[in-house]
Amino acid sequence: MPDDFDISRLNEVIHGRVRLGIMAYLAGAEEADFATLKQKLELTDGNLSVHLKKLEEAGFVAVDKR
Repeated sequence: MPDDFDISRLNEVIHGRVRLGIMAYLAGAEEADFATLKQKLELTDGNLSVHLKKLEEAGFVAVDKR
């Protein structure tokens, strides 16, 4: 483990399974529609919406509603 590792620097916004899953999926895909994320992560509309809003508010994702 690197000497400069500091667990307190981990961002609490993305530490949870769902938000980390969203970020991991987007890291490979760069963008995804709501239905794809919902299906890949096996979430309900409401659950995905809440997590995307948290990530958007923190500046991790940009949501384009059409």
